[in-house]
Amino acid sequence: MKVLVCFQPKDKYSYFEGTRLRKTIKGALEIEGVEYTNNVVDSYDIVHLLSPFDENKANDAIENNIPVVVSALQCESDPDASFLEYKSSDGKRTVSLSARALRFLNKASLVLVPDEKAKSFLIQEGVVSEIQICTPGVNLTRFDFSKENEKMIFYRYFGEELNKDLVIGLGDYQTADGLNAFINAAKACKKVLFYYFGPCPISRAKHKIKSIAKSAPKNVKFVGNVPDDVYRSALLNAKIFMLPSYRPPGIVSLFEAMAAKCQIIVREQTTMFGDLIKDGVNAYVGQFSETLTSLTKDYFDGKLVPTTELAYQEVSQYNLAAIGKTLKKYYQETINLNDYRRIK
Repeated sequence: MKVLVCFQPKDKYSYFEGTRLRKTIKGALEIEGVEYTNNVVDSYDIVHLLSPFDENKANDAIENNIPVVVSALQCESDPDASFLEYKSSDGKRTVSLSARALRFLNKASLVLVPDEKAKSFLIQEGVVSEIQICTPGVNLTRFDFSKENEKMIFYRYFGEELNKDLVIGLGDYQTADGLNAFINAAKACKKVLFYYFGPCPISRAKHKIKSIAKSAPKNVKFVGNVPDDVYRSALLNAKIFMLPSYRPPGIVSLFEAMAAKCQIIVREQTTMFGDLIKDGVNAYVGQFSETLTSLTKDYFDGKLVPTTELAYQEVSQYNLAAIGKTLKKYYQETINLNDYRRIK
């Protein structure tokens, strides 16, 4: 069995969620001894795609009678791998599959989603392809707390004061969702660094976002794509990983933060596809921006019990070896079914 694992962001230098998920899948397959390629001109038995923008690759595979597997709703913080679209009317926010994503998913032989909530959502949105649960997984060895030199990378790269407390936020700069909440939390914790990471430089974002960013205090920094070792170093140093947006998060980034033992603080709406998140058990969840601010301040004031250890234990179940076994099983079943249908 040979798998084409394919994801190419629009910016070839991008190292955001889709690229990290591709790397995780390859690592899982290596452990299981499953051969893979990222070259579309190679021969292969099955295709694994991560983005609705790869519909043409799916079409090529289908034309050659090669089954297509798609990982969906796992990289929603990455615009190059997002399947969802958002609308706001009369103060109400709605989430749905984009027309492109629905068409793409209904061409797949198998769709992999992070949990049952995501599966139910896709069925409700009109996906008729087979859907199975397969979490994105995480490479735990990437978060080795004993390597002090890796922890130092963040402070050297950004020229920050050593060992200063750090909060990481994550989201897409194309909307204003969550930025005010992040900034207000920083205003309440003036001695803490707040770094917000997005898939593109804020200079490319809309004017509204730039004006919001200008109102931020000096302890807030908005950055775009950074090298993988820099982002990983930031996670290893962060006390809190915050998802302040109203949009469902990238499960990939959430799992990485849990593996790095960051305290997870998220907005209630972001748990749409988050069976793993349990308020007060392995994370803290707030519905309003004011709640996110108070949770952040209370954590640094020692008023909240950390939930990091339980979060780490839970995400450790989704290690590369476990994910590799699941992927291998689903690949083989899909290939066998495709062969059966072809013979029949």
